Amino acid sequence: MPSHLVPLRAHSGVPLLYRTVGQAREISDDVHLTCPAGDTRYKIPGVTVHEQEGSAPSEYAATRGLWNEDGRTVLLLGDVYFTDRAMETIAAWRSHTYRVFGRAQSSRITGTPYGEIFAASWWPGQHTRMDVRLRQVHELRAAQIVTRPPGWMLLRSWQRTPLDQHRVDPGWFTEINDWTDDFDTVADYVRHPATRGA
Repeated sequence: MPSHLVPLRAHSGVPLLYRTVGQAREISDDVHLTCPAGDTRYKIPGVTVHEQEGSAPSEYAATRGLWNEDGRTVLLLGDVYFTDRAMETIAAWRSHTYRVFGRAQSSRITGTPYGEIFAASWWPGQHTRMDVRLRQVHELRAAQIVTRPPGWMLLRSWQRTPLDQHRVDPGWFTEINDWTDDFDTVADYVRHPATRGA
């Protein structure tokens, strides 16, 4: 089962992605979903679904055709459990800058032993620079020069810090350290209270 669709027992078994889409729709009526072509499990009523043939080099590249030309684009990662407070924090950001929302280090709250990126946002004025920075990140990853996840590398590119060193500059990053977390592994899923009915 894709991590996006794991059931949340604390939310009556609702799949993770369905809950996130519901939260997003409370904030905006312009919600889009990218998913693998032909996978009907991602068809959520009332949401525009964009099927992806093949695999894009990153979530950012997969959504390139959906970036808002008139306002803010917010990319919410589909395998993240968002608290309502985290969603409010993301929605409230209004500065016209590239911004990442996540946790810089491990979490004593969820037990996840590493930092995570949960969401990012940017504005039309950053599209050209986003394209350039993403191209650099994708080329370095394809050449296996730097192998960290694209979101972290993109953040470092915006920060102008070395792409292979974990540094988080608060000028580009909003810390969210609550029950919000990314389900990358079975262990991440098992230890999270929303999956246990807590």
